[in-house]
Amino acid sequence: MIGASNPQQDKTGTTGAVILAAGAGSRLGHRPKCLLQLDGIALIHRQIKAISTLELTEIVVVLGHHGHLISPALLNQPVTTVHQLEDQHHQSDSVRLGVSKLSPHVKNVLVCPSDLPLLNSKDYQAVLDVFRARGPSIHFVGPEVGGVPGHPVIFDSQVIHQITSGDQTFGSGAWRTANHAHSSRWQTANDHFIRDIDSEDDRIQFELETQRKLQWAADVS
Repeated sequence: MIGASNPQQDKTGTTGAVILAAGAGSRLGHRPKCLLQLDGIALIHRQIKAISTLELTEIVVVLGHHGHLISPALLNQPVTTVHQLEDQHHQSDSVRLGVSKLSPHVKNVLVCPSDLPLLNSKDYQAVLDVFRARGPSIHFVGPEVGGVPGHPVIFDSQVIHQITSGDQTFGSGAWRTANHAHSSRWQTANDHFIRDIDSEDDRIQFELETQRKLQWAADVS
């Protein structure tokens, strides 16, 4: 459980980002979600571009099941990659792997899955601003839309220590319950934070509601 001491202040060069792209995409025909293209641009490229505007110290992308397909798309991108070698893993395992790849001087970590097509630089900046304005006992901040937890989330060095020390509950209801007093769920009506794509039905519904093309590239269709 997180202690109540003052968090490390967010300073230039102390915040890194982890993008999670290790999933199997089993409900999407076992294809990598991050290579879905919104208006012709892969979701992973959209996220990297948006996060890059925040001037964070570094970005780590966690790959896994479809690493052989995603890696070529990351050539010449301003990211470091790390590969999840276990076929059976939880999101917390990928978070731990990504956090461990960040430089030791990173004191705060922004984490986001790679299947939220509407996230943009303003959305990321809004979460970062809420985090920077947090009280001294708050170590974890994430958006919440209509009672639904969203992404990205951001946390400080105390949570980093929990994760790298092997806390298996991070990201679960048990973790949130145990650390409720030190976590902040930022209430917002912005559905960009919860609009993910888990299935083909989600993709089709997204296109119908937004009138925007969300389709597979020819080499992953």
